[in-house]
Amino acid sequence: MPVAPGTRLGPYEVLGLIGAGGMGEVYKARDTRLDRTVAIKVLPTDISGDPDRRARFEREAKTIAGVNHSHICTLYDMGTHAGSMFLVMEHLEGETLAQRLQNGALPIDRALTIATEIAIALSAAHRRAIIHRDLKPGNVMLTKSGAKLLDFGLAKLTLDDEQGTPAEFVSALTRSAPLTGEGVIIGTLPYMAPEQIEGKPADPRSDLWALGTILYEMLTGRRAFEGASAASLVGNIMNAEPPAIATLQPLATPALERLVRKCLAKDPDVRWQSAADLADDLRWLREAWSGGTVTDMVRPSTPNWRGALLVAAGLGLVGIGAGATWWLRPVSTGGGVITATIKLEPGYWLDGLRRAEDLERPSRTAIAISPDGRSVVYSASVPQGDPRLFLRTMDRSEARPLDGTERGIAPFFSPDARWLGFWADGQLKKIPVEGGVATALCDLARPVGTSWGPDNTILIANETGGLAAVSADGGNPEGWTTPDPQRDDSSHRLPYWLPDGKGALFTVMRHGYDAHPSIALLRTATREWRVLIEDAADARYVATGHLVFLRQGALMGVRFDLAGQEVVGRPVALIDGVMQAFAPNVTFNTAAGQFAVSETGALVYVSGGVAPDVKNSLVWVDHKGREQPAAPLQFPFFAPRLSPDGERIVYILYGQERHLWVYDLVRGTNTRLHDQGMSSYPIWHPDGKHLLFGWQNSVKINLFRQPADGSAPMERVTTSDCDQRVGSWSSDGETVALVENCTGSEWNISVLNVRSRVVTPLFTSRSSERFPEFSPDGRWIAYSSNETKRDEVYVQRFGGSGRFQVSNGGGIQPLWSRDGTKLFYRWLDQIWVADVRTENGLPPSTPRLLFERQGYSLGAPIRGYDLSPDSQRFLMVKLDQRKPSPATEMILVQNWFEELKSRIPTRQ
Repeated sequence: MPVAPGTRLGPYEVLGLIGAGGMGEVYKARDTRLDRTVAIKVLPTDISGDPDRRARFEREAKTIAGVNHSHICTLYDMGTHAGSMFLVMEHLEGETLAQRLQNGALPIDRALTIATEIAIALSAAHRRAIIHRDLKPGNVMLTKSGAKLLDFGLAKLTLDDEQGTPAEFVSALTRSAPLTGEGVIIGTLPYMAPEQIEGKPADPRSDLWALGTILYEMLTGRRAFEGASAASLVGNIMNAEPPAIATLQPLATPALERLVRKCLAKDPDVRWQSAADLADDLRWLREAWSGGTVTDMVRPSTPNWRGALLVAAGLGLVGIGAGATWWLRPVSTGGGVITATIKLEPGYWLDGLRRAEDLERPSRTAIAISPDGRSVVYSASVPQGDPRLFLRTMDRSEARPLDGTERGIAPFFSPDARWLGFWADGQLKKIPVEGGVATALCDLARPVGTSWGPDNTILIANETGGLAAVSADGGNPEGWTTPDPQRDDSSHRLPYWLPDGKGALFTVMRHGYDAHPSIALLRTATREWRVLIEDAADARYVATGHLVFLRQGALMGVRFDLAGQEVVGRPVALIDGVMQAFAPNVTFNTAAGQFAVSETGALVYVSGGVAPDVKNSLVWVDHKGREQPAAPLQFPFFAPRLSPDGERIVYILYGQERHLWVYDLVRGTNTRLHDQGMSSYPIWHPDGKHLLFGWQNSVKINLFRQPADGSAPMERVTTSDCDQRVGSWSSDGETVALVENCTGSEWNISVLNVRSRVVTPLFTSRSSERFPEFSPDGRWIAYSSNETKRDEVYVQRFGGSGRFQVSNGGGIQPLWSRDGTKLFYRWLDQIWVADVRTENGLPPSTPRLLFERQGYSLGAPIRGYDLSPDSQRFLMVKLDQRKPSPATEMILVQNWFEELKSRIPTRQ
């Protein structure tokens, strides 16, 4: 039964619901006696109400409570409430392994670490005759201190020991188990050992089978056993073998394959016989993989390995540096293929213009490798710091920062490897690789891909629009392509020159944030282009005669006829789980991948796959940063705005398209206003009856109006060749402040006369002005500008002179209190406030920090939060908490072309 926040369960005060599952609902609570945070699991009534099962549960729980292990969630206490039993457990911060696996496969060393910790925990429990019986990714919590097993030993209490015949068991599962969109069963069954399915008692070796399925999934990003129905899944578990790990994870070694296969032996007598032995082998594999110690993975006496080790040492791959460390890792592929891990200095992470909604992953390519393969450049940041570029050459053991590249991202090399291009401070720049002064080439708003061609022409792409070209000596960019509304194009990006200069690859983005992109080829002589590959992005041509590209986080390869500019054959998956800024239901998809390939056959990439679907929440946050839910929904919310009476919320919901919804806080209803095109940043008319918002079904976003109750269709308000976003409606309803982007570079603020529907520029400068907000009396307008190279908040008299700077040290998204006496604004994870007196003509007081708290959506170029009618609470979007850690390492594969040619031969 649900338990409301504030309820006392004995000495435990419930703080809120954490989640629910087959074992019951889990709540965060406070132990008032010991003043600690705990987790409380309220068990289903079928356990609490059955005297026999209840007695058995109490006996088993006492045994489990006696297990005290660093990798097992501790059971503290048990009790009853309103006839239901509950358990009191250790409260863990982190994400489950199931949540992490939604991002795709894990790096091999990370997977081995987690599997080792699970095996160690199993060994400790098995020694006390406790079997998990329901080991699966959802029961593994990933915390800062390592993996923790949940629900240990409790599965027995929710299952009859005598499960009946296999046919009865499969029939029951078929009736109850839901299917995924692919027709694959979810839940416990994919991790059950054959003897469990046959109705035989589970023993410790059943847990080792489950661990084998989990390790397989961590390494490959897919389950070991799948099926279109429960019956077919059971058949596969009982009779089939999963595909070889190396077919999905090319870096897997024979020793690793053998270890997993032994876990998945159908006969328990053939499996590992103890978790302790398995843990020992896992530990050994992990140390050999991550530390460079060579054992049976590649035997010490193997001549190829000795040669590879000497080559690696000669290239400087073994060493420890201040900026980045390179660790040698052996792999079981021929031709001298070796790998190394580039680990950034502690506290640094790869940065390519991150967005909070992108779950900490760079939205631009943060890494580049020189054509000769001798240098890697990456952009990296530290907390509260700006990014900059770092150079790591193969003959040195550490990376060095490049002076003159402060705030620089998106690095790329010239064809001769002498110059390095990058983007910083709204400009495309270049700098000599050996050091020197950075030179600005042209203004560029926010690039999504750059490529330096053989004729010294650089192809560039913005967030919106087509490709443009600029000389590497500088100048004005020349437009080369234009998105075609008839094809439903939204933008062209991620260009890459072909080596002969006769063509270039690029990515075509479609409308809809989970619409799949395509790879196109541009003929430079005619500027004509055509699509080459569907459902693909960020293509690069490599010297072996292949194209390599990304398809939803998987690095793919296909033969390519350079002379004929044609794809030959079908694409083949090469490496799964390459980090890519692409996912359904995130606010900004660039499709950019974190990988680079040299002309000499070196590959560098970042693991991570694509981001998971976003399920944000709407929350109230008071002036002290205290939070409570605003609506019982979890959707990919964006840009919420409260109605003037505070009873309704209009917001954008990201899905197949961006649609406009209104949630009624009083009645609890949720209504979609339209189901076509893409909406952006709605605002309320002061009377609360109408909405104004951006909308598009072609390239440009213009403004539309619609009744808030959906009683009439939307009507067009503006017609412009500029992208427009609406920001604020004056209290008299006569004027609207909006932002426009007419050049593909910076945003500027304009005003709309509602009666005449004429749009007039308010600020025109080379700076970017955003987030316009009218004061309640309509006499002032607040906004942010980056004229000082950093966004600051300003207030200016509307229609007159007089301007004041409010923030000092950074500020965006100003928001007036309803009485006009305070001006709030945001900066990073902080909310600031300044006292104002508009009737006295300002200036505002010195701002003061209200609170700092992470995890809330920002939004741009219009604010992404709102204020309650009494100005005491902020309505904010709390971001999905399933955030992977920021990218802090890269994988370097030397002689990768040997692997590529063996997988996709160029001669048939």
